[in-house]
Amino acid sequence: MKRIILSGYYGFKNAGDEAILAALIDNFKNSRADIEIIVLSSNPEWTRSVHGVKAISRTSSTGLIRYLKGADLLISGGGSLLQDVTSNKTIPYYLGVILLAKIFKVPVFFCAQGVGPINNIFNRRLVKAILNRVNLITVRDVESKELLEEIGIREDIHLTADPVFALPKSNQERVKDILKIEGIKAKENILGISLRPWQDNSYLKQMAEILDGLKERLDINILFIPFHYPVDVEVSRRVAELMKNKTEIITNSYTPQEVLGLIGEVDMLLGVRLHSLIFAALNRVPLIGISYDPKIDSFLNRLELSALAKIDNLDISEVIGEIIGIWSRKEELQRVIKKKINNLEGLARQNIELSLGILGDNS
Repeated sequence: MKRIILSGYYGFKNAGDEAILAALIDNFKNSRADIEIIVLSSNPEWTRSVHGVKAISRTSSTGLIRYLKGADLLISGGGSLLQDVTSNKTIPYYLGVILLAKIFKVPVFFCAQGVGPINNIFNRRLVKAILNRVNLITVRDVESKELLEEIGIREDIHLTADPVFALPKSNQERVKDILKIEGIKAKENILGISLRPWQDNSYLKQMAEILDGLKERLDINILFIPFHYPVDVEVSRRVAELMKNKTEIITNSYTPQEVLGLIGEVDMLLGVRLHSLIFAALNRVPLIGISYDPKIDSFLNRLELSALAKIDNLDISEVIGEIIGIWSRKEELQRVIKKKINNLEGLARQNIELSLGILGDNS
């Protein structure tokens, strides 16, 4: 058996990161029968239950050392692990796991990550010192590749795509069951909404006004689809409460495959969460992104699209006008997405193919 340890933002009930994990597990299991997967998770019991693989606490150094000693590969990523915007502890933690693997002579695959922003000079030096020792690096966007090269990474950096582009969807019957459980009545002209907490959440009032404006000008039904449970449910409810018009909200937690299926039910998606936009693209659903982080712009660039607006600079009347225009030509936007998506799906599968090269034969 070949033992692979997966290190990422796993076990936090964020549909985007759990989708990355689900895609990696699914693709490895379909590629080889002799693979044992162990996930470093903030909630090992939940991860075991949802993904059906072995999981250990991401903060247990004794557990990590025990399993690293017999490991054949450590995969760090995907996701946005190397950035120092949300916390100064993030980069040292993930690089620390990589360093520990190298101490035990375990090959390391830095997998399809979106890198940055990295503002702290010490963090930049740390990234340079550690990543120049890994065996394979892939990134999900051009900007991440350029940042690593600027920092001084000498290793070949492969531009692939987010592993989620290789994620299979949930079956349609299950999606219908979820809509029934949630009491969702809308059947057509659905504008899906994916929000997230941001700073003091003052943008939520603007979003409520924007959605009210759209509802009054277009024949649409608004459906909130949370990605990070339960915080996204809470912000969705806040916006719904601020609105004059009726909306619907998905309130329970679902697997990444199920959320992917739910996104496939909408006619267009307005998203703040990166993986809501990726899920829309996977479903060939027209999408509009509001940017709170460079990773949103990087992803949209790969589709030759741009963000509608920055999250901290929402001009209500302007945004309403833009969305009305996009809604009227959503079929055209769908064609643009279809042209790009097949290539991204192929690039996502390359992550697995490259890592299998490190693992070697089946002996």
